[in-house]
Amino acid sequence: MSVDRNVVSLVDAVIEKHSTGSIEDVIQLLPKSMCHVLQEPSVFGTYQPNIVRLMYPEREWCIYDERYREIRDKVIPAITEHSYIENLLLDEPVRLPCFCSQMANVAALIIGRLFGGEVYILRNIYVNYLYLPERWHSINAVPENGRIRYFDASAYAQVINPKNQRITRPEKLEGFDAADVRRDFIVSERWLQEHPYRRELIERGSFLRDTFYPSPLAGTRDDEFFQVIRIEPRQKRNPCSGGKPCVVA
Repeated sequence: MSVDRNVVSLVDAVIEKHSTGSIEDVIQLLPKSMCHVLQEPSVFGTYQPNIVRLMYPEREWCIYDERYREIRDKVIPAITEHSYIENLLLDEPVRLPCFCSQMANVAALIIGRLFGGEVYILRNIYVNYLYLPERWHSINAVPENGRIRYFDASAYAQVINPKNQRITRPEKLEGFDAADVRRDFIVSERWLQEHPYRRELIERGSFLRDTFYPSPLAGTRDDEFFQVIRIEPRQKRNPCSGGKPCVVA
């Protein structure tokens, strides 16, 4: 996917402002601008209907249901990646609502600009560390040292312990690292769909291929399930610039 030059310029400014240099940095940075409305439902009052029915009296259900639908169907679709990134340039960003898909998109742009090469966006998948009634999740992956490294910028506030199905903080889930998610936290029998066609994600060393790219389903975009972001990396600063003597070990 080609990336708009204005977006690239914004990404450069964000990297410079926040001294961003790693996947870990990006995962720490994005929640300053982006609020996943299911990770933090109290911020915008975006509780899912099944949660509303457990927490609130029946007379209030329609209020919360309407609020969730408004954020999901109107507010979030109107916010661009440009807006999320530009927001990070403010001294005090106003957190904007989002879902995992938007966080994966923005993460891919920043990581792509940092390191170049390919950054993958995997959409419509199931993972073992979140409550997902359907395959709704999006994560990222990058080739690294002959392997595929998965990371999830949107799993920053709460996850589910697969062993007891209890909600916990990401840092308290043993073995879980949102910046480098182990395959056993992702892959299961139902992580990819089987019907009407069987989807496969194939790892070959540092290459990742999705049999649903382009999407085989009518009425969907080619990148509905899988997207590859390619951006030229930022030029590294010359440590000897500025006319001062410089010794490089």
